Amino acid sequence: MVYLIPAPGLLTALLLALIDIRTRRVPRLPVLLGLVLQTVTLLVFSLFQAQPMLLVQCLLLTLASAGLQLLLALIRPGALGLGDVTATGLVALSLSVLGWATILVWWVMMGLLGLIALALAWLARRRGSAGTRNPLSLAYVPVILAAAAAALVIDAV
Repeated sequence: MVYLIPAPGLLTALLLALIDIRTRRVPRLPVLLGLVLQTVTLLVFSLFQAQPMLLVQCLLLTLASAGLQLLLALIRPGALGLGDVTATGLVALSLSVLGWATILVWWVMMGLLGLIALALAWLARRRGSAGTRNPLSLAYVPVILAAAAAALVIDAV
């Protein structure tokens, strides 16, 4: 049952991933709607479980994850955008009901899958047109979502 709780946020993240692939932008309105939907879901779940501190834990994990992603975006401007930071917050809020360990697994998977995606994009670019000097562009929300799916599977096993 607890594995259904992240569904609203992760379905919103799927929409964001599709938009990010197509436009390399993450619109704020769907992120906001996803955050509201996921927060309401977590609130109802924590009340039914009689664990009001669960909601506090979820919000703290979300703030920590989004804050860390913002820090990474500020360290290397242009590598991550604010849309990636907000999408990270949405997915963190979704996964946080499963606890700290799932969030840590998600972060590790985000790093690994991000490196794999970057390497594949670099290889594809190198094969396609060697003379191009445009910066390498990578839609990162799909990586965030794929890492979340991997973390869910790992947590379920």
